[in-house]
Amino acid sequence: MIIAELAAAYEIANWSGLTSAKSSTALDLYGGGRLWWQHADAQFAASGTANVSDLTLSRAGVLSATGDVTWVDPLVGARLRHQFAPGWNLAVSGDAGGFGVGSKFSWQALAVLEHEYAQSKTITWNWMIGYKALFVDYSKGSGLSHYEYDNTMYGPILGITARF
Repeated sequence: MIIAELAAAYEIANWSGLTSAKSSTALDLYGGGRLWWQHADAQFAASGTANVSDLTLSRAGVLSATGDVTWVDPLVGARLRHQFAPGWNLAVSGDAGGFGVGSKFSWQALAVLEHEYAQSKTITWNWMIGYKALFVDYSKGSGLSHYEYDNTMYGPILGITARF
């Protein structure tokens, strides 16, 4: 499974010095899309032998199936960022998506600690560590071709972000 997101954010509010003279807090709104791709391979192998007196009958067979499914969910969300020291941020974000365009509905909640480790003229690079929950309710087809993925995934997250 691959899940990839692309979103653009806009800072709508910024407060300086809330917790210390060098701290700042910002609220961003963002929108974009989340790409989902899932691939599965399944095989079932069976063999059998029947012995009747001097007669032996052996059969073997393999059933296999493969498939993939891809969809894109539009998403909208908000993020609250708090810089408590130069280069160190806490960020909490959440979004909702799908809305029947890709999946029926999806949501995400994320809390991370970020540290800025490199900066160029146009890009700021951060590493992050945190916790993420991601839910999706997707289905397509009917009958024997019906596919449904209704799941909540959650756990720790590590990553690298680039801010332009």
